[in-house]
Amino acid sequence: MGPIVTMHQPNYLPWIGLFSKIKQADCFVIMDTFQYTKDGITHRNKVRTNAGSHYLTIPISKEFARSKIKDVELPSDGKWREVHYQTIYQNYLKTDFFKYHADFFKELYQKDFHFLWQINVNIIRYLLKCFETNVEIIVASDLNLSPDLKHTDMIIAVLKSIGATMYLSGPSGKGYLEVEKFRQNNVNYGFARFKHPVYKQRYPGFEPNLAAIDLLFNIGPRSSEAIKESGSIEE
Repeated sequence: MGPIVTMHQPNYLPWIGLFSKIKQADCFVIMDTFQYTKDGITHRNKVRTNAGSHYLTIPISKEFARSKIKDVELPSDGKWREVHYQTIYQNYLKTDFFKYHADFFKELYQKDFHFLWQINVNIIRYLLKCFETNVEIIVASDLNLSPDLKHTDMIIAVLKSIGATMYLSGPSGKGYLEVEKFRQNNVNYGFARFKHPVYKQRYPGFEPNLAAIDLLFNIGPRSSEAIKESGSIEE
């Protein structure tokens, strides 16, 4: 087995499962060339509040409904930035480790990003560092591949362009990947397994599938080990 490569769209405030998958890889390709979908999570994710989970959603214009993620622009009205920061601040201020990350997020929401991918990638890079995940990061649009390639063909093209021979898919890949094409191109593949860690949250009870900042703010340095233990590979 050669170096393991995994890929994913640059989502907003990604959940723990994404970092579990990346932590098992040697290289992470940010798929900003995939199509943006308004029903997806490229522009939204859930945080914990005293009422349960709550979506923080960036109000992306409908004009980008069929755009590539790399071309999606943030709203010109930046009111959502203050709403998102205040929601995070008010609900996580009393967690054990929010204070160590407060400056980053305060400054993040004050920056004048133009594109959605910019704020998302800033968050992803910061969290990878916090979770002690040292991987090579490649941005798909930098590879100048044909925009007409469909999902499996695009993935294989990315792998070939960087000389990779092992692809790690998320578990949902079983439902859409054309695995015979990997065999035809002499590329090995595996599927990431994820067992959600259970940890003490700010409010009573436990809400799974939240943005990974929930894990970070609540258990701090122990997040890295929790993420490592959550993942395995099914070949």
